[in-house]
Amino acid sequence: MIRRLVQFAIFLFFANALYQAAPIGLHYFQFKDALQELALFSQKSSDQELVDRVMVLAEEHKIPLDRDYVTVKRTPNQMIITAAYLETMRFLPGVPYEREFDIEAKAYMVKEAPGR
Repeated sequence: MIRRLVQFAIFLFFANALYQAAPIGLHYFQFKDALQELALFSQKSSDQELVDRVMVLAEEHKIPLDRDYVTVKRTPNQMIITAAYLETMRFLPGVPYEREFDIEAKAYMVKEAPGR
């Protein structure tokens, strides 16, 4: 009887951990994909416009992102958008666990050949 209770408690612990982590992981991957698309299809936008769009995407994907942690870097042949944020999870009731997420989206710029 006690063995069954311990097994059930362990099962509940893992079920709660999955319940807490799955939505955060899903939001992370959806936001990462959205950032990659933004980098690929917004190369002619200004840096400020890109940061504004990243903040809109973060809100849409329920990401607690601060504008200070979004950067846009351009080189002659690529554009890199980086974003970093902290997410708090509670695997055990009353015990917060903070996880830092870093996202980097790269897009390579292809220039047209002369004469085209």
